[in-house]
Amino acid sequence: MHRFLRPFGALAAFLAVSAAGLGPVAAQEIDSAFSDTLVHGFGYPEVTVTVSPEGVAAPAELPAGPHVVTFEVAGEFIGYLNIVRMPAGLSDEERQRQMFAAGVEDLPQPGWTYFGGTNTPDVGETATFIADLEPGEYEWAASTYVPEQELAEGEAFEEEFHFAPLAVVEAADGEATPAADAEPTATVELEMTDDLRYLVSPERVPAGPQLWRIANTGQHHAHHVVMFRVPNGTTAEQISGEFTSLMSGTPPAGEPLMAQFTWVGYAALQSGGTTTWAEFDLEQATYAVACFIIDQATGQPHLANGMVTVFEVA
Repeated sequence: MHRFLRPFGALAAFLAVSAAGLGPVAAQEIDSAFSDTLVHGFGYPEVTVTVSPEGVAAPAELPAGPHVVTFEVAGEFIGYLNIVRMPAGLSDEERQRQMFAAGVEDLPQPGWTYFGGTNTPDVGETATFIADLEPGEYEWAASTYVPEQELAEGEAFEEEFHFAPLAVVEAADGEATPAADAEPTATVELEMTDDLRYLVSPERVPAGPQLWRIANTGQHHAHHVVMFRVPNGTTAEQISGEFTSLMSGTPPAGEPLMAQFTWVGYAALQSGGTTTWAEFDLEQATYAVACFIIDQATGQPHLANGMVTVFEVA
């Protein structure tokens, strides 16, 4: 598949700089590795969330515990979804602006908690993840946007977020499924840390569908996961170094390394202490996971501080 995913904040800037003089590489080529052959086998309750330019349709109440969430988009759009908790008293305009900053511009907002989500890879495709929610009040936050290749030159699409309340309650006696007390069995672990590191285990990820446990074990930073297939032999130091050079305005001597990357997967913004599960079906190759979230204290993307890890799929 040769489609293009809308770049997010710092990633968009990186692609724009790396594309200078190189034609249309600013729109990121993708080959989606999203999969759902395993997630439906755990016996968890199934939830469908549908977003359109008019709003988001989603359950208003769920029992506590793990749920398989399938995200779909109505119409010729791509969509973004996150489960959030926001500060009290925000106006509609304020919560719209702040969610846009977090979901599109990679700028997490003070007082918000992001419990994770996903982004559909292409028009007409769904994306699935597992969320394990404790009792409390949340919001579904979802948006739609037009694929870049569908826009006329110079045309822009106004991306708008829609919200729907979600109450997570203790399951009544006899209503909980036997699987509800069991955490999904993951075959790959991805840990996001406060010292701006991704830890991927096992060191060599098996090819084929695998369930990834994505945990932000820190407390001070929110992170996301942007996954690329990269040329064999690529190192994390090369990626971070090129990113830093390009963002400072220093072009590479030849074709930028980033122009040779293919987007394969994504997991949405997660605050410290949160965990989600996502399924990816990766072929044998070399891959990298990178974080383009902006550090509010420094104004620098986490990738500029080394938050990128290269791993092999065998």
